[in-house]
Amino acid sequence: MKIKFHIKKLGTFLLVLSIGLSSFAQNQTINGTVNGEDASALPGVTVVVKGTTHGTVTDASGEYVLSDVPKDAILHFSFVGMQAQDIPVEGQSVINVVLRASDIGLDEVVVVGYGTQRKSDITGAVASVGQDRLEQIPNTNFAQALQGAIPGVTISTNSASAEGGNMSIMVRGRNSIEASNTPLIVLDGIPYSGSISEINPDDIQSIEVLKDASSAAIYGSRGANGVILVTTKRGKTGKPTINYNGYYGIQEIASLPDIMDGEEFWQFKNTRNPEQITDSEREVYESGQWTDWIDVTTRTGKKQQHTLSLSGGTEKMNYFVSGTYLDVEGVAVGDDFQRYSTRFNFEAEVTDWFTLGSNTLLSLADRGGFAPNWSGGTAGAFWMNPLTKAFDENGEPTIYPWPEDVYWGNPLAGTLADSKDKRYKVFTNNYAIVNVPWVPGLQYKLNTGIEYANREQASYYGRNTKDGLENGGESSVTNRVDNDYTVENILSYTNEFGAHKIFATALYSYQRSGYEWHRTDAQGFPNDVLTWHQASTANLVTPSSSFRKETILSQMLRLNYSYDSRYLITVTGRRDGYSGFGTNRKWGTFPSVALGWNIANESFFSDVEFMNQLKLRFSYGENGNQAVGPYETLARLSERSYLDGTSTAPGYRPTKLGNPDLGWEATKSFNFGLDFGFFDGKLSGSLDVYNSDTYDLLLDRSISPVHGITSITENIGKTNNKGIELMLNSYNVQNDNFTWTTSATFSYTKNKIVGLYGYLDEDGNEIDDLGNRWFIGEPIRVNFGRVFDGIWQLDDDIENSAQPDAIPGDAKIVDQITVDTDGDGIPDEADGVINDDDRVIQGQRDPKVMWGLTNTLKYKAFSFTFFLHGMHGHKKSNSLMTDNVWSSRRNTTQKNWWSEDNPSNEWIGNSEDNQTHGATFIESAGFVRVKDVTLSYDLPTSLTSKIGFNKLRVYATGRNLMTFTNYNGLDPELSGDRSVPLQKEYLVGLILGF
Repeated sequence: MKIKFHIKKLGTFLLVLSIGLSSFAQNQTINGTVNGEDASALPGVTVVVKGTTHGTVTDASGEYVLSDVPKDAILHFSFVGMQAQDIPVEGQSVINVVLRASDIGLDEVVVVGYGTQRKSDITGAVASVGQDRLEQIPNTNFAQALQGAIPGVTISTNSASAEGGNMSIMVRGRNSIEASNTPLIVLDGIPYSGSISEINPDDIQSIEVLKDASSAAIYGSRGANGVILVTTKRGKTGKPTINYNGYYGIQEIASLPDIMDGEEFWQFKNTRNPEQITDSEREVYESGQWTDWIDVTTRTGKKQQHTLSLSGGTEKMNYFVSGTYLDVEGVAVGDDFQRYSTRFNFEAEVTDWFTLGSNTLLSLADRGGFAPNWSGGTAGAFWMNPLTKAFDENGEPTIYPWPEDVYWGNPLAGTLADSKDKRYKVFTNNYAIVNVPWVPGLQYKLNTGIEYANREQASYYGRNTKDGLENGGESSVTNRVDNDYTVENILSYTNEFGAHKIFATALYSYQRSGYEWHRTDAQGFPNDVLTWHQASTANLVTPSSSFRKETILSQMLRLNYSYDSRYLITVTGRRDGYSGFGTNRKWGTFPSVALGWNIANESFFSDVEFMNQLKLRFSYGENGNQAVGPYETLARLSERSYLDGTSTAPGYRPTKLGNPDLGWEATKSFNFGLDFGFFDGKLSGSLDVYNSDTYDLLLDRSISPVHGITSITENIGKTNNKGIELMLNSYNVQNDNFTWTTSATFSYTKNKIVGLYGYLDEDGNEIDDLGNRWFIGEPIRVNFGRVFDGIWQLDDDIENSAQPDAIPGDAKIVDQITVDTDGDGIPDEADGVINDDDRVIQGQRDPKVMWGLTNTLKYKAFSFTFFLHGMHGHKKSNSLMTDNVWSSRRNTTQKNWWSEDNPSNEWIGNSEDNQTHGATFIESAGFVRVKDVTLSYDLPTSLTSKIGFNKLRVYATGRNLMTFTNYNGLDPELSGDRSVPLQKEYLVGLILGF
């Protein structure tokens, strides 16, 4: 390239000499600097005289020099991922340029599964999250970047562990009653089954979510819950680029319920059970040195991550290599997580028609260390009596914090255990592409994938813990190996002729997956020296194991057709065969069709100046939920050994009936969509309305127990989902020094059960399943129980009420209207008795409304981003309201208890005689959270270039800073009220590029 450039300069010089000095004076030399909108230098920007091949590229400092430029020329500045600019020379000798990042525009391509498409040609509901969103805020996993960024995608944090991987993901709500509602994740074209915490977000280029049935139909029996396509980074043509991204931060508990301290617990117990106060409790209380168990089991958490990457390429090859170290010490003592990962992506064009590539991830996730027990068993920190001792006189955790009640162990026992939990993972995608030379546009791709994981877990509780002391040492050793293999044959054909454009794809694939699991539990060791390594010396050794293998064969055909970029159609058909389906139902076919109309490209729309984009979309399709386990269709026996004389003999009993007709759950879905853009893209967005019917649900039907089996799994039942999704992006202010952009998402989802087992009552109405709390016409997950209506007071007429056995201070229950007195079939009167008929539905447990709001303000080199997130329309039970404290042996929250001197109407009296009478304590779980706030600064190019960098950014981020909610439990988003509390994070970071 440099030789050609110098030859061109020499030719220009000779030409100038031949035509004379006057002609030479008409041309000039232009120089300048090209920066991004964040003021960072942009190396490798192409600068050419428009309409010619005469040009240059910017150097590492973003600077360029271009000689022999006509005074009336126009310079064209272009760079991948940036909006190109044309600038007239008009006699200028210095031209500095700021290139703005290019959003995914109509001509940009997005991943749609087994290929890519221009966004303007997409007919389905496909949402994309680009690299800018992923890099905007430091995330432990990519699900955190998706939260609130895509309408219709529900992401909830189930527990606040150090790993941060326990997050539930749903696309367009809950379709299935008992089967999984988790979407299929496809990493670099290969289905991914591992933990999302093992994928480094810094390695991700883009994420696409296939939401409607038409888009996800290409994944057939696994696409009913939506598909998330994750594409990792590739190298770009140009000189090697090294980037570093690192941050360090601390974590603190965001909020805690009002758990009673020692003084409050003493008063609580002294009122409730004064005769049961023990000597050790009295001693602790009188000393004033009671234990705050939440405090001793938590700490200030620490978090750091460092990523170093190298990327680059030539015209024939590109590469991307990265290494990452993540270290998190959670807010719970002993809750630690480390991840070591490396990625190597490369692609080489061996010949004009043959290309090889590989995308490989190697990782080690270390989850060693036990967090304290929080909620259950014999040592829950939330339950623990504060009038006990956490440490002995030597500063070591006590074995029995409460000497008179040895049922309770120390919640810190896990921190004394020897432990190991390491997962070694290989995920590699290797492919070969053949562009058939004699058929232009025809391409064959052999795509292969291997996912291998080996998890080694071991623990040992010695005699310094309750379980270890009582069992003479206790160990557990587990080893699990997961194997997934994928081979795909993909044939595609692309052609344009006149106004017509076609893109056809054919697929034949094979996938095999499974695992093997072995575990050995042991008790009764001679000593604690060799921990789990001496299981052979234990008095009791219990081995167990498990094995699973399943296979999928698939064929798929897809045709995309576009006429004049105005009229679009996509037709897809996929056929899956799954080893786990019944013998009569091994194969399933999943068709779909989608139509699109780019109205903005019509001639009659050319006069509409304020709108630059308008596209209508319609799709219909069918997907499956492959929720059948590989052996669910087979009749099975379980071990039931028996005593034969003085020896044990193996025996078996039937536990499962076979069902050769068992298959997948299926979802049929309609989607209407509208894409729009106003004022040259300053305001753009999309609106989608959908309706989905899921049938052949996998439910357990009750049968006669004559065979010793009480149920059989069948494809029965039906649910319905419908909703609205809106996404808006706007450039509110945009000038040379200041920009303000906003991204907003909103979604409304409603699901209901349409049918269950088909059992009818005497009026011909289908019967609900009260035991599982499934109700025809109601959402899948609801709160169901008696309604709390305050407290019975001293002057209330209890004797003549529906609760004549109640006493003042008891919970008052709503006597529901259940009796039809006038025979019109509509209940109009209460029956005067509190029983099971007074249980009612009290709201759904899944949110109806979700939204996210991101604002980014940039002033020169400063950038400020804040993200708000909210969920509404759902309720949940607050388990902290219970006073089931086992005769004051367990702690609870401080409450405004009723008494004769304090006739509260909030909570029952502080006495074991006072009852809740089965009331459920349901609270609104809606919330608004200040999720992320980031302030960053990019050092000027004039400074970074002097020290050899092309980019240097420092930033500070706060996460989970504030939550606004009426829920009084631990947190409205977490699945439990006695688990590791949600944490705030405060991070500082540095990004370098050179």
